[in-house]
Amino acid sequence: MVLGMVLSMGMSAQEGKQPWSFGLRGHYGFLWPHRPSSWILVEGHAPAIELFAERRVSGAQHWHHDYLMPSYGLGLLYSTMANPGRIGAGIGLKPYLYLPFVRGESSSFGIRLGWGIGYVVKAYDRRDNTKQIAIGSRINTAIQLMPEYRTRLGRWTLSAGIGIDHWSNGSYQLPNLGLNYLSVGVGAGYALGEDAPVASRTLPDQREAALREWSVVGAFGINETGSPLSGQHTVYSLSGQRSWGISHKSALSAGADLFNKGTLAVVNPELADEDRLALTQFGVHGGYALLFGKGELFLHMGAYVYTPAPDEAPVYQRIGIRYRTGRHLLWNMSLKSHYAVADHWEFGVGYRW
Repeated sequence: MVLGMVLSMGMSAQEGKQPWSFGLRGHYGFLWPHRPSSWILVEGHAPAIELFAERRVSGAQHWHHDYLMPSYGLGLLYSTMANPGRIGAGIGLKPYLYLPFVRGESSSFGIRLGWGIGYVVKAYDRRDNTKQIAIGSRINTAIQLMPEYRTRLGRWTLSAGIGIDHWSNGSYQLPNLGLNYLSVGVGAGYALGEDAPVASRTLPDQREAALREWSVVGAFGINETGSPLSGQHTVYSLSGQRSWGISHKSALSAGADLFNKGTLAVVNPELADEDRLALTQFGVHGGYALLFGKGELFLHMGAYVYTPAPDEAPVYQRIGIRYRTGRHLLWNMSLKSHYAVADHWEFGVGYRW
C-alpha cells in the first residue's frame, strides 16, 4: 500500500516527461539507544550503503506546486549496525518522498520521508539470542527521516543529510523496542535524461475546495504485549472523524475511536474470564494531516475516555497514511502507540462523505 500510494501521488497523465535518476548514498553512524536497556546492543560505529531510484513529479497536479515540486523514489539500505553477533545487519526497502522546504534554481533543502519493509538478520531468540532485546521478528517495517541538502550539476545531483532509520514490527511480536540507526549521509545521483518543462498549474478557480469531510474507518491488527511468547491476539478498531482543511496542504481533524484488543486480558488477569466485548476501549482524538492530492500523512493524539483496565498509558498516538479512491472509499494503514511504545498496526478501509 505504501509503494502504491507514493507512486500514485507522483504519477499523472504526464508522468513520463521527467527522467529517472539512479544513485548511491553512503552513511556513517551508530545505533542510537533510545531506551537505557538498548545500550547492550551498541558496540561501535557502523557504515551503511543505499541504492536509490528517484523521479521528480511532473507538475500536473496542484499539490506538486504546493510542495515546490517534490520527488518520489525507492531506496534500498544495508547497514551492519556494528553488531554482527546480536543483530547481524539491518536492511530496508523504502518508497519515499523528498519534500523541499526551500528551492533555488539549482539547489534545495528539504526532508526525505520513507516508509517500507525492513529485515533484521538476527532477531530475539529465547535460546540463542536473548540479548537481542530490540526486535523479536526478522520482517519489520522500516522508516526513514532525513533532512537533506541537494545541489544540481548538470545531470548530477549531489546530496548530504543527517537521518534516522528505524526498524520495528509494531508490537506484532515481542520484544519490540525498535532499532534506530542515526547517521550522516552523502550521495550522488545521475539523471537518464534532461528535465522536461514543468507542467503549469491549472487556474486557481479550477481547484477543488479545501477538504471538508466526514469519515468512518474500520481496521484490523495483531499484537503481543506483556512479555515475549505471551501470545498474539487480534485487535479491531473503528474510528470516526470530521476533517477541516486549513489550506490545500494540510487539515485538522477531531474524532472518536473504539478499540477491541485481546491482549488486555493478558496483562490484566481479572479480565481473563470476560467475553471479548468486555475488552473494548473508547477514546477521542485530535489530528493533523499533510495532504497530497488523494493521499495524506496524518498524526492523531488521543486519550482514553473509557477502558476496562488501565492500558500502558492514558493517552495514545496514531501515525499513518490514507488514500482516497472512487467517490467514497478510504484506505488506511497506521500505527497506534503509547508515546514511543508501539501498540499495534491498523490495516483498514473506510467510507467518506
